[in-house]
Amino acid sequence: MTQSTSRARLTHLGFYVRDLDAQAEFYKKVFSLVETDRGVSGAGDPIVFMTGDSSEHHQLVLTAGLPPEASRTWLNQVSFRVDTLAALQEFNSWLEECGVTPSATVSHGNAWSIYFLDPEGNNVEVYAGSPWYVPQPFRKPVDLHRPTQELLDETYQSVKDNGEFRPVEDWAAKLDQQLEEALTSS
Repeated sequence: MTQSTSRARLTHLGFYVRDLDAQAEFYKKVFSLVETDRGVSGAGDPIVFMTGDSSEHHQLVLTAGLPPEASRTWLNQVSFRVDTLAALQEFNSWLEECGVTPSATVSHGNAWSIYFLDPEGNNVEVYAGSPWYVPQPFRKPVDLHRPTQELLDETYQSVKDNGEFRPVEDWAAKLDQQLEEALTSS
């Protein structure tokens, strides 16, 4: 079998929920997503489509049908990206206003993240990329209430001697080569 020479882009995520309306309201409120459609899936389950990007009909699809006896979903996390560390700090304040308590605020070296649970216990992440590549996994707690420059400086100091540390642009250029090779070598 020959691999396609065009790369498929990940654009949305869908998962099953117990309380469709409560989950939809949570994602609308916290992430300002807009409901684009609502109906019944081919399997007969109520379904809601939402997006925060006019170029994507939906980025998040919630489908009713998670059995009440299920202790949890198999979803690891839903992740949302903001543009800068300062924007992440603003989002952290927004979560506080929404009454959402983070389970963790951390530096991964290559990003800063806020983790919290949605109303049904699914792990949600909001993150901002850093200017560095740092081998993963890397995790260090951070206080996002501190000044932005202080967090940048602290993160740099904590990762600059970490193995393959380098500017993210250098890492991305190497990854671009690997991705191109993967498309053409199949």
